[in-house]
Amino acid sequence: MKCMLIGGFSGSGKTTLIRKLVEHLGKQGQKVAVIVNEIGEIGIDGDTISEGEVETREITSDCVYCPLKTSMEYTLRNIIESYNPDTIIIEPAGITPPGQIKRNIENMGIPGITFAPILNLVDAARLSKETGELHNFMKNQIGEADILGINKVELINNREELLEICLFLRKLNPRARMIHFSARQGGENLDKLLGLLEETSGRKIALGRENSIQMSGVSAYSS
Repeated sequence: MKCMLIGGFSGSGKTTLIRKLVEHLGKQGQKVAVIVNEIGEIGIDGDTISEGEVETREITSDCVYCPLKTSMEYTLRNIIESYNPDTIIIEPAGITPPGQIKRNIENMGIPGITFAPILNLVDAARLSKETGELHNFMKNQIGEADILGINKVELINNREELLEICLFLRKLNPRARMIHFSARQGGENLDKLLGLLEETSGRKIALGRENSIQMSGVSAYSS
């Protein structure tokens, strides 16, 4: 079972991308579960398929949607037992570092879980105006990513502006793969991103003298 962590700030296009990813994986015959911090706009359609503290609803015949109401470990174990998905997509809250969630899951001792590369989405149009104003927790999320997805490129003016965004992100994360695309419009680069998310990440995220939670000054999911 593969776990995909998709981070990004509010308005970066996570919901649109997750819809496309669920559709992509469904065409391959995969059962997919989506775990989010709050009920958003993914589009719940169907009946509740399990009851209890973790509310799980059906999106399609091959995908369930689970708002996180208890600890991450309880949510994961419950959805694995009740649904047994091939892929679990986790969309953290905007301020929650995906790298911290990955570390928490690794420490749970749940057998059979592998990880896709950590993806962090950025809004190209917004970032082009705010490169000097990013909060520390935003920089930390960018720095932890294995893939930096520059979304909404249709909203920026020219390739020079896109290049400036890429150079700025490269300074914050010199090793991540970087890809620019439009989740809403689709296209070749979006297809490439979906393919990258099917790879398996073997990278361990090391903790420094302060972990990313301490540096950002915000709390994470309990494990």
